[in-house]
Amino acid sequence: MSDIFISYANEDRDTAARFARLLESVGWRVWWDRRIPAGRTWRSILEEALREMRCLVVLWSKNSVQSSWVTEEAEEARRLGKVIVPVLIERVEPPIGFRAIQAADLADWNGSTDDPAAQLFIADLRSVLGEPIEKLTPESDLPQQQDRKIDRLAQRVGGHRFKIVAVAAAVVALLGGWRIWEHFKEETATSAPEPKTVQPSAPRLTGLIIRGERKELKPAEKVRLELSGTYSDGKQALVKDGINWSSSASQVASINDDGEITGLKDGTAEIRANVGEVASAPWTITIKGVELARQPALPPKLVALRVSVESRELFIKERLTIRVRGRYSDNTEQTLTSGIEWQISDRAVASITSIGELQALRPGKVEVIARSGDLSSAPVRLVVKEPQSPVPPVVKPAQIPDAGPTKMPPPIDQAKAKITAYVDRAESLREQGNYAAALAELEKARTLDPSNENVRKEIEQTKRACNAERVLGSQVSC
Repeated sequence: MSDIFISYANEDRDTAARFARLLESVGWRVWWDRRIPAGRTWRSILEEALREMRCLVVLWSKNSVQSSWVTEEAEEARRLGKVIVPVLIERVEPPIGFRAIQAADLADWNGSTDDPAAQLFIADLRSVLGEPIEKLTPESDLPQQQDRKIDRLAQRVGGHRFKIVAVAAAVVALLGGWRIWEHFKEETATSAPEPKTVQPSAPRLTGLIIRGERKELKPAEKVRLELSGTYSDGKQALVKDGINWSSSASQVASINDDGEITGLKDGTAEIRANVGEVASAPWTITIKGVELARQPALPPKLVALRVSVESRELFIKERLTIRVRGRYSDNTEQTLTSGIEWQISDRAVASITSIGELQALRPGKVEVIARSGDLSSAPVRLVVKEPQSPVPPVVKPAQIPDAGPTKMPPPIDQAKAKITAYVDRAESLREQGNYAAALAELEKARTLDPSNENVRKEIEQTKRACNAERVLGSQVSC
């Protein structure tokens, strides 16, 4: 029965031989030479060696991880419940199913028994197998060993006579020594203490692995983690006691003593676990909230219309372009060239096109309003006049025969004419949004006739229009 079965790829035979010599130098019985005795099959020898061994040492390399024989030997050892001790002779990743078992790193071993990595490896094996059992020489081999010593002595001295005498002396001495040994055993059999049974040391924890169902949570969601421990005998088991949990970003994800994570806010955190001096690799959790769909920015809304004209008076057949300025909810203004509907109070006095071009048709007054959706501008009042005709020459009465006495026209009320001119200019300025200038013209008219009702009404209308502009946010002066 062997203590250790070394599993390796044929390409690594020289390395396996060095490991066998290292382990045999300690005193363990090692099975590693894969020669097939006559009359036996390779599989029967493997099965017998695997059954009788106490521990499987598997040498992982780029060749062995691809060897079906090495993997099958390791699987069979696991099925039989044997201890598996993996060793990395090259820095490779073991096959699936054996990665969780902590492996000894001897990739840089130079073959020396004094190498620190080799000594650590032997210490790990002692914790699993205990101290090697020294082989005692069977009693039946003692005479044969004595004969070999005598033969060697006779050859050195020479002569058959001496050999015969020496053999006889040796037999006598052997028989006498044998009787003394039997007597000593009888005397000490009752008084010799029973040998103490060496209890194997408990497997020690060598590694920790964190496992969890989810690695992404929303804020306020929770998930519980489990901690799996790897031991020096190659076995794995859940660790439930003595765990110290920690989070690298407790403001993102917190963890309690039971291993339960709670998501707090967007971000990532690394979770670690310690049991004594053994620490796990970090386990990353991501906290991600529900992303709200971004609302597209709304364009600014049209909130007011203002109409402007170059003149408030025109003659018949004269054309005039009316412009519209729009003010928006972001306090910007721009000239509108489309989407405008026009409303005119008397189409017999003037007509207007879709682009705001007005044509005078006959004398009179007319009001024009611009509309866009539910918005409408303040009305603009225009006056259409007859074209001016040349003044006829003055005919003196003396030149007109028998004309009789000349009748002069009534005198013109100059104050009233001035008041009308001031009011007309004020209306024009008000429609243009120049309220301060409009009120100045009306003040001149009121100086001429403080009781004039038309002047009073125009002043009130101008002030209301100015206050309305202020409410809408326009910087106007009243």
